[in-house]
Amino acid sequence: MTQHKPPQAMTLFDLLARTWALPGEVRDVIFNATGSSLAVLLADGRLAFISVKDAEHPESRVRIEADTGRTSIRPRTKPLPAPVVSDAAVARADVTPCRLGDQGFAFSNADTNALWRATARGQTLAVNGARNEEAVTALAAIPRTGRIVLAYDNRLALVAEDGGAEFATAELSHGVSRIAVSDDGCVLGCLGADQISIVASDDLKSTSTFACEGEVLDLGWSPCKRWLVAGCANKTVLLIDVQAGVSDRIVDFPDAVRTIGFSDKARAMIASGAFRVVGWSLPDLPFGDDEGSAIETGKPGLTLVDLVAVHPKRDLCAVSYANGLVMICRIGHPDEMLLCEGSGATVNSLTWSDDGAHLAIGGRDGSVSIATFPKNMFK
Repeated sequence: MTQHKPPQAMTLFDLLARTWALPGEVRDVIFNATGSSLAVLLADGRLAFISVKDAEHPESRVRIEADTGRTSIRPRTKPLPAPVVSDAAVARADVTPCRLGDQGFAFSNADTNALWRATARGQTLAVNGARNEEAVTALAAIPRTGRIVLAYDNRLALVAEDGGAEFATAELSHGVSRIAVSDDGCVLGCLGADQISIVASDDLKSTSTFACEGEVLDLGWSPCKRWLVAGCANKTVLLIDVQAGVSDRIVDFPDAVRTIGFSDKARAMIASGAFRVVGWSLPDLPFGDDEGSAIETGKPGLTLVDLVAVHPKRDLCAVSYANGLVMICRIGHPDEMLLCEGSGATVNSLTWSDDGAHLAIGGRDGSVSIATFPKNMFK
């Protein structure tokens, strides 16, 4: 007797997202400045490039029933274009790439450790004029300036995006493995060797240095530049009050704090590492005797929040859990929207495009998805 299974219903993720299987674990996903291309760093150093343009954008597939006014989205019918994947390791997997100009990306080359660039379509080549005798240990783009900052261990260099010419250099008292840039591009947080230095981006002069014990997993600035905050593997969040020149910690998270995020729209800081999204209202965070104003986002559960990614324009955040589940939450409210059911594969990278129209999801299983949201999705 023939047994037939009923067809599986399309999920919201099926209708909104495009998914590709890459040949290795995904380490990072990064949109270029215009949001036209997604660069993917694999754990083995290979790079993949995916065009963000959607031939079947969800808005073109929306249908509104005339009699009921009910809105639906029809499924995709066309095959997805294949990503461009490098044949061999071209990038250092331990150095996060950054944007380069409007379209491209910059990275530390796997063989030479020198500064290289990649186009939106995946062509990779050395940056002419950049120093090749020193190893790039960290890099970050300075927005709206046409410059990027490079770390060569303890030496910093401010260089032109086009050509790599140096405008300023400085030496710190410690090596640098991560650089966080403030939203306005004026201040840098340079991390390495259990220390964080606060550095002016125009002349690379260090104004202060703070101790930072334990492995830092994420580092970011508050919109007002008062706070530099680090999520740590030792289940804590390090808070640096840059204006006052002092630091403190939020302790006793259930797990490592892999990501922190700041929402200017919601005026809040949020963090992963607990059984729900935890956060506090800005500008005051829990510091010293001040407990701050805690906010609750989403609903508590039995699975740890692995990653959070703040929407760039709305009071929303994307949240991934250890089982691969991805939700969209309104910061400071219990509202949740299931985006992707957990497949069991951990999400390694979660990031929004600058316009908030796309969410990129990179998995430990080598999957990469771009979820594209209609303009009226979030009202």
